[in-house]
Amino acid sequence: MGGDAELYRERFATIVAARRGTRRRPGVKDVAAIADVGVGTASDALNGKGRMNPATRDRVRQVADAIGYYPSALARSLQSNRSGIIGLSIRPFGGAPSQYLAVSYYARFLNAATVTALEHGYALVVMPPSLPTLLRNIAIDGVIVADPPPGDPLITELKARGIAYVSDLGEVDDPDALCVGNDQAQALIGVCNHFKDQGAATVGMLVSDSDEDYTARSLAGFLQWAEENGQVPRIERASILDPESTMSAARRLFDGANRPDAVYTTEAPAGGYLLKAAREQNLRAPDDVLIAYCAEHATEPSLSDLTMLSLHAEQVAEEAVDLLAATLSGQDPAPRHRVVGTTLHVRASSRRRSA
Repeated sequence: MGGDAELYRERFATIVAARRGTRRRPGVKDVAAIADVGVGTASDALNGKGRMNPATRDRVRQVADAIGYYPSALARSLQSNRSGIIGLSIRPFGGAPSQYLAVSYYARFLNAATVTALEHGYALVVMPPSLPTLLRNIAIDGVIVADPPPGDPLITELKARGIAYVSDLGEVDDPDALCVGNDQAQALIGVCNHFKDQGAATVGMLVSDSDEDYTARSLAGFLQWAEENGQVPRIERASILDPESTMSAARRLFDGANRPDAVYTTEAPAGGYLLKAAREQNLRAPDDVLIAYCAEHATEPSLSDLTMLSLHAEQVAEEAVDLLAATLSGQDPAPRHRVVGTTLHVRASSRRRSA
């Protein structure tokens, strides 16, 4: 075999030299030419298909081993209709694809989704903003779409291409949709009721100026609570990726005589800005104002006393990957809509009474 392998490599070198010496990856046509068989025969031999003399099959495989040929991932995916790859698209940061790492929820979501995908035998790729390029050039089995806005073009494209996807509860009204997420509206009502139990008379809210499902549902819960409790909702919006915009929104909440005596923000990065803005007005938490924010963990020691709403990002990611993997394996998973609970970690910033 050693002499044959050397001969095969010499023949391949001759083929490359005849093409002006261009170095390139060996292809199935090269294997066929060196093994003196047709391309179809070489392909069948390498893929264990067709009927042929065992010696011919062995020779083709020996040639492939000798010259370093292996089928491309794309070719294998075309044959099996599976690539072994699932995508993750974090929609609020489509224009700034790495910024989600600064948000504890998405960083933890990504880590848990990657681990769970590997456990199911899938590689997970984070999808860039250029959707048409990605879907046309990468074979992908399914996609997890985190927090899409209404009319998200990615979901439109996935539906058009017949690619399975799991989204959040924005599609919960569709019985066939695959959905995993939190009930944001009820979570906000729970936070506001906690503020009320701690003696707050009015509640304010700082939210992103984006329109993804997470923000929309959170606002819906806050507005419902305000109406049921006879309050005029005080809401400030900001570009969360812009520190100046976020700080300005936090200051507006605490400015003036009609400021709320409790404030919640849906955005983890804004928690510290709320504390800073309150201190600028000589307001102390919890004596003068109650403060809470949404995060998976306190990223800074200064936030360790801040009441935190956890959305359990790891569990949401695990459920999403499990649901997608089951669907891709041909199962009809039940339930198709899965709601992951939230936990309010009550800390010093919003505790006046026994809570």
